[in-house]
Amino acid sequence: MMRGQRMLLVLVVLLGMGGMDWVQAEPPSSPESCRSQPFEAKMECYQQHVETVLHAEGTEVALTALEEITKQDPEALREAHPLVHHIGQQSFTRYGTAPLAMSHCRDVFWSGCYHGVLQAFLSSLPAVEPEHILPLCPISETVSAYSFQRYNCLHGLGHGLTIQFRYDVLKSLAFCDALPGSWDRESCYGGVFMENIVTFQQARRAQPASGHHHHEATSFLNPQDLLYPCSVLTEKYLRACYLMQTSAVLTFLNYDFAQAFTQCARVEGEHQTTCYRSLGRDISGYTLRDAQQVNALCRLGQGDQVKQCFIGAVKDFILTDANPDPGLALCRSLDGPFKRDCYATVGEMVVPLFDDQKKRVQACHRGENEYVDACLASATAF
Repeated sequence: MMRGQRMLLVLVVLLGMGGMDWVQAEPPSSPESCRSQPFEAKMECYQQHVETVLHAEGTEVALTALEEITKQDPEALREAHPLVHHIGQQSFTRYGTAPLAMSHCRDVFWSGCYHGVLQAFLSSLPAVEPEHILPLCPISETVSAYSFQRYNCLHGLGHGLTIQFRYDVLKSLAFCDALPGSWDRESCYGGVFMENIVTFQQARRAQPASGHHHHEATSFLNPQDLLYPCSVLTEKYLRACYLMQTSAVLTFLNYDFAQAFTQCARVEGEHQTTCYRSLGRDISGYTLRDAQQVNALCRLGQGDQVKQCFIGAVKDFILTDANPDPGLALCRSLDGPFKRDCYATVGEMVVPLFDDQKKRVQACHRGENEYVDACLASATAF
């Protein structure tokens, strides 16, 4: 895979600094010595470093170490989600139970720490049955039913099921169906589709450019139908599927964003809007949340496509570190016609982030005065 293809996804995207003076090099496990290595070796080195920190000092310190690495190395920032997944997996090993391990995670790098914990937990079971997953993401006095924290747990469950069932997407989705409530199931579906695409991207990158991509043959993705599996699934799975699908589309198209808009235009009905929002999320990740580049790439669409792209992008700006302020900054950068919808989306996103309505109101008031009402209308609706 070309370097420009390493991207994150919804949530899914993935990035080098040059060499260093070996005379001044730190020991091999240090981030400084990692940065001089070729890409694959460098990422493995970073992974070993944060793992060493975690087992010596705990998950919180390992997450801080990864944050420092990504500040110095944009390639590490692009790979932050897989790296933080690894922190989650090792956290389960260190602490022994999923609830305890998740209590040490934070909402950084698309909340991948939580996802990794659930992956490791499910992989530790000799066999997974529906009764194993039902109690994993409970509602409590501190975790409300539709909170971002609970979403991360359910989304991580989808990741874990997909790995456990060796990327059998249909079987993984069927286990998500055992969850009570449509929101719970939808959150789990998203983890299934994301894990399938992320692993496909990683396998594709690991193969020589002219070689056979084994995961293409075994994954639920098809270079002859860039909308597959969404194009053949039943209705209940389509929103979650199309909300991730552009990450696969862009990989097959070598990040030709104009062509990706054309692919989304093939989607029938309401899910076409979902596809454009998915593309906005991927543009956000591809540009590392650069507002100027997001403006340029989303405008490759036409009419309503542009608005939906911006909505997807602002959601990613916020969800990357569970912070509304980057989203507000994107809204400020947009032209007038797009501002109101952007700020309304910020209001929508602060609802799961903050149970405290005062915090939602405060976030909205950090935007431009004339659009505070648009933000508040969504933020205070629940």
